[in-house]
Amino acid sequence: DDSTMSYPLTYGYSLVGRVVKCGSAVPDADSLHGRLVFTFSPHSSRIIADRESLHVVPEGISAEDAIFFPSVETALSLVHDAHVRIGERVAIFGQGLIGLLVTSILSLQEIASSRGGRAGGSSISSVGIAPTTDGRFGAISVFDTIGDRLAAASEMGASEALLPSESHTAGPFDVAIEVSGNARALQSAIDSTSPGGRIIVGSWYGNDDVRLKLGIDFHRSRKTIKASQVSEIPPELRGLWTKERRFALTWELMKLIRPSRLITKTVTLDQAQEAYELLDRGDEISVSFRY
Repeated sequence: DDSTMSYPLTYGYSLVGRVVKCGSAVPDADSLHGRLVFTFSPHSSRIIADRESLHVVPEGISAEDAIFFPSVETALSLVHDAHVRIGERVAIFGQGLIGLLVTSILSLQEIASSRGGRAGGSSISSVGIAPTTDGRFGAISVFDTIGDRLAAASEMGASEALLPSESHTAGPFDVAIEVSGNARALQSAIDSTSPGGRIIVGSWYGNDDVRLKLGIDFHRSRKTIKASQVSEIPPELRGLWTKERRFALTWELMKLIRPSRLITKTVTLDQAQEAYELLDRGDEISVSFRY
């Protein structure tokens, strides 16, 4: 709520550190002492936290990777909401940190034909399919205005990394995921999605008014626009998934993705203002604080 936020304020929700002391009532104090842990806590050099709020970082995951836990969970939540089926063409509008992580997770299930490959000894493109595709099954097309982000997207597994102006010729797509925070990109996501397709909106627009063109083409298209937010498990998945199960999968995905490779600058906390300005200008992809 913007109306309750004022400066200065304690902010942040991704802190990784080592346990240096435990209270007498902590049941696993002996095994917890010295362990690397994650907590959804504000940026700080030291904190006092409830035991229930601590997540022990699994073996094989560095502190630099662990700080991405909330971001990877957010990307996973977007992928779950999108419900991308094998072979569907996906567009991701926005390749900031969350967009890049969505790209990486989706690329884990990308089939060979999206890179011009073959499966089972025969070309997949020879299989009959609906006319909304061009045979590039499972392709992941990403869009951004910043060259460094497009280059990173290619490294994270995108089939093609393009400027937004190319979205009208790159589609149509079965699914579009919008994580740009730009209403023009949301319009492009809607326009480039096939009739009957799905648009997943991960951006948070705050109190801004968002104007969209939803005329006759959209009216007849039977497209679905769905909001995605990580705080809760989607209603249709609550019979199968819990936050604990999604947390566990998030840790496993982090071992595969190694998100720390997206850190482009590390600073101390007194450089926070500079760091946020760099991110706002798009000069950095991801900045970490070291205490």
